Amino acid sequence: MIRRIAFISCLLAPFAANAQTAGACTAATLSGAYSLTLSGRNVSSTVVITSVFQAVGEITFDGVGSATAAVFANTNQGPLVQETLTGTYAIPSNCVGTLTLAQVPTGGDPASYVLIPYNNGKNYVIAGEDATYTLSGSGGLQPASCLPSTFSGVYAFSGNGFSLASGAVTGVNNISGLLQFDGYSKVTGSWSIATNGAITEDTLSGTYVAPACSGGYATLTDSNGVQYQVPFSATSADGANAAIIGAASANMFSGTMHSTFANPGLSIVNSAGVSGGTPPGSLFSVYGSNLATGQAEAVKTPFPDTLATTSVTVNGEQVPLSYVNKTQINAQMPWDIAPGVATVVVTTGSTQSNAVATVVPATAVPGVFVYGSNEAVAQNLPSYTLNSPAAPAPVGSSIVVYLTGAGPVQGGSSVITGHVTPDADFPVTEPYSATIGGVPATVEFIGLTPELVGCYQANIVIPNIAKGNHNLIITIGGTASASTVISTN
Repeated sequence: MIRRIAFISCLLAPFAANAQTAGACTAATLSGAYSLTLSGRNVSSTVVITSVFQAVGEITFDGVGSATAAVFANTNQGPLVQETLTGTYAIPSNCVGTLTLAQVPTGGDPASYVLIPYNNGKNYVIAGEDATYTLSGSGGLQPASCLPSTFSGVYAFSGNGFSLASGAVTGVNNISGLLQFDGYSKVTGSWSIATNGAITEDTLSGTYVAPACSGGYATLTDSNGVQYQVPFSATSADGANAAIIGAASANMFSGTMHSTFANPGLSIVNSAGVSGGTPPGSLFSVYGSNLATGQAEAVKTPFPDTLATTSVTVNGEQVPLSYVNKTQINAQMPWDIAPGVATVVVTTGSTQSNAVATVVPATAVPGVFVYGSNEAVAQNLPSYTLNSPAAPAPVGSSIVVYLTGAGPVQGGSSVITGHVTPDADFPVTEPYSATIGGVPATVEFIGLTPELVGCYQANIVIPNIAKGNHNLIITIGGTASASTVISTN
């Protein structure tokens, strides 16, 4: 067995805080689930808008040539309905393609569009028409899955649309405001609607559900008792942006909403400061405000589930805490949390935070602990001194690098959440490699560190490279860590 030395940074860790590329497009340029926002209008020969249409939802491109969409749709002459559309698409090498969509199951009133992907296939725009409307739309890649907690915090939104009277279009409007989602089911907000030269300000409250990224749906009531049906769909992979439409008896609009600050889900990171999620068993950090009444840290193991009246749950399960203060919490992701999207809630005393969604990957998202100017937390063997420019590691010697997020391990059923890792080998199950200064290095071991909680280590041999500071990258299961610095001699 390779002896592994416990390092205190794991115990208290951490305090870290596209244009289209040249080339040809194909149908595979668009593949997966994207948001879909559509708006349309019909203008008569007397230049009067007689019919308007808006929709928001999701479209899935199969990467070969078939597309299926599920949307909430609204017109000035009918209530909000759910529709399923299906069709085909083609994208030639110049990236200016075509898309046809028709309602299911009738197949009636098919629409034909020009389809143009951009941002390396992460987004697209469309423009076209059906028998009634001229139409335009757009979309972007969606998160892999959503929960109500995906939409959390304050979102600014703006849009435009039409004022209505008995189903007839009587004018145009512009709308802007703020909506605050609590991450559970409630939403409040305020907005201003400018219609035909008059501005109306109002407050709103209601509830929402988000069973899918494309299926968010809010019911809002203003101070006059007017009810709005407001579907929305995530338009970015982090849930920080969304398309939105709204409909009431006298108004309809479509627009976009964006997290006013960083989307709350981005405030939960792998404890080495790495985004992309925290696998079960690894350490994670929560950043925010009023997270605790003061500073406190675990003084023994197993880690407690409450520090300074603060506790944290993931999918309702209390998690062990190693450190809290007013702006940061360090904790361990329970080993039994199912991979996917999970809901995180912080409770301080009797006050509960908004719920926030975070990703729990099934595979590694390695993050190396750092200190100073991005130096990796590593020990030189056999001296066990901290690797640094003043204490470099000789070529051919071994170093122990400390990290978290390294993923599942062999014998993991023997490791208990919040307890120290037993003094035995628990190697990671996925393939791994490392480079130092771009040169492949021999990796003797990557796995859990004995006598610590949620900490991993990598035992690496310094390759034949020049004296100095070099970038270290550790790759596990095909996912590379951020580059950190190792000093060699």
